[in-house]
Amino acid sequence: MAKEKTTLPPTGAGLMRFFDEDTRAIKISPRGAIAIVLIFVAIEILLNVFGHQIFG
Repeated sequence: MAKEKTTLPPTGAGLMRFFDEDTRAIKISPRGAIAIVLIFVAIEILLNVFGHQIFG
């Protein structure tokens, strides 16, 4: 069965909407993005607390 594609009413005088074009970029879920940010925050906190002991 073919996937049903919903279309929006024509607006913008033929301009392409941002979600019309599919790119080859890495796709990440919102949960994944939040997890990555939280990991970076945790690393930053650990470096602020223990960085002077590790790096002198």
